[in-house]
Amino acid sequence: MKHYVVFMLASIPLLAAAAENEQSASGFSGSFQLGLSRYQLASNFLKAPNDGKPIARGLAQSPDSQSGVAPLIDGEWRYGFAGTGTQLFLSPSNTSTFAAGGGLQLGVRQQLPQAGAVAAALTYGQSEVWLDPYVLNAARQDGKLKSMGLTLGWSDILDTPFSASVNYSRQKLDNEQSGQAQGLSLANQALLKRNGNNYGAQLGYAWKLDSQGEHLLTPGLLYARSDLEGKAMSAKRYGMQLAYAYKGADWEANASLAAARTRYQAGNPVFAGQKADSRETLLSLGLNRKNLFGAKAWSAFLSGNYGRSHSDLAYFDAHIREVSVGLGYHF
Repeated sequence: MKHYVVFMLASIPLLAAAAENEQSASGFSGSFQLGLSRYQLASNFLKAPNDGKPIARGLAQSPDSQSGVAPLIDGEWRYGFAGTGTQLFLSPSNTSTFAAGGGLQLGVRQQLPQAGAVAAALTYGQSEVWLDPYVLNAARQDGKLKSMGLTLGWSDILDTPFSASVNYSRQKLDNEQSGQAQGLSLANQALLKRNGNNYGAQLGYAWKLDSQGEHLLTPGLLYARSDLEGKAMSAKRYGMQLAYAYKGADWEANASLAAARTRYQAGNPVFAGQKADSRETLLSLGLNRKNLFGAKAWSAFLSGNYGRSHSDLAYFDAHIREVSVGLGYHF
């Protein structure tokens, strides 16, 4: 079960990339970013990038936080076909700020005459989780939650400020052990299985605040559904987002605030059938200095994220605080 702060971050990139690169020239182009992230993560389900194994002391307690430094790797490589409006892209990303692991997108974008741009991508991701998150007073064993799926996006729909995307992924965790340490019956352990399908959708409206288009305000709606083998892990999430972006000659800045509510399908047998319904918020800020030292290809960035999930079950509470700094290069 990925935490929903991660979900809200991961639901944005394809649409943003489609809008940004729809006018790209033919041939090879791309960008990459390298940096470091200082993080503080509290979760009873995700393993932090460091090798620490925090011990849960009680089912009624919120998780202890872990802190550390992790590498940040991001970017995109593209190839455009002259005169066709078609572009292939490969986007590796490192999400280790939130959970040790990473992701990959491989896809195609197509510019449509007076209709915007569409994009489709195959996706792969993995994050490290606890095989049995409910182990108390002992070290927990970790494993990899892997996912594969498809994302579809359409920006500037029919030459309007609207953009939308939908996504699907199938996630799998080998050697699932949830509930074994609590002595649950096999039927109740089945309610906690995290293998299954994820669906998501978002809709946004890009509002230009000035005639030059340097300032952009984008409100949006977010929706996600997890249909997992374990009904106590299956959930629906509804959210809203408000994002601001500034794009100048030498500086770029962005800020976004997202909020979501999660409703589980069934009660959790570890907690006497109570549901872990929750409310999530995420604040993201970014600043990018282009033309670094007079070199057009180089840039420097500073970014930060603050996210919190408050659940009806304290054991499901989570938060992330993160600051990243690094260099970027585009070609």
